[in-house]
Amino acid sequence: MATHERGAEAEHGRAAVIDQDLAHPPPPLPESPAMISARIGTTDWHLTAIRSSKEGQRCDHCPRRLKHLYDVTNPVTGQALTVGRGCCKKITGWTLSAAQAAQLLRHAAEQARQAVVWAQFTDAYPEGARTVEQDSEQWRPAWPGQANLAAHFRWQVSRGAISRAAWGQRLAVYLRDHRPQPTG
Repeated sequence: MATHERGAEAEHGRAAVIDQDLAHPPPPLPESPAMISARIGTTDWHLTAIRSSKEGQRCDHCPRRLKHLYDVTNPVTGQALTVGRGCCKKITGWTLSAAQAAQLLRHAAEQARQAVVWAQFTDAYPEGARTVEQDSEQWRPAWPGQANLAAHFRWQVSRGAISRAAWGQRLAVYLRDHRPQPTG
């Protein structure tokens, strides 16, 4: 009986913690970008989501009820629409299959994640990040096919090939051994 009562008290304690968490949700993590969007072709339109609706939802462009929906926005005009594949073509001029749309959003999400990682690196090593960015922008190959090691270093950090624990060490190696030396 005592075990059951302790279990009930523990369960009540967990419920109180959960209620408290719901009452004061934590701030959003910096790793979660507010909105991920993928540019559609060369237009000003961006794909922001792909959704399905069991009951069907009315297209914002035509009167049809659709089950497969694309959320598109135009940041230039501020216009935001929920449309089907056909109306997406009419509005943007580009045809997107479901697979292409999903691939666009995955790529945009990965780019956003990489930007967050580079921002974290920049916060941790501001001088080193500034040096890497300057080296990358000012780099000119000494011979055809020479690699831009600064851009490669940034790419490795951003995509997670260099762990956070090794950022300082690898930055020191880049600055000491791989940084372009002025030719005189």
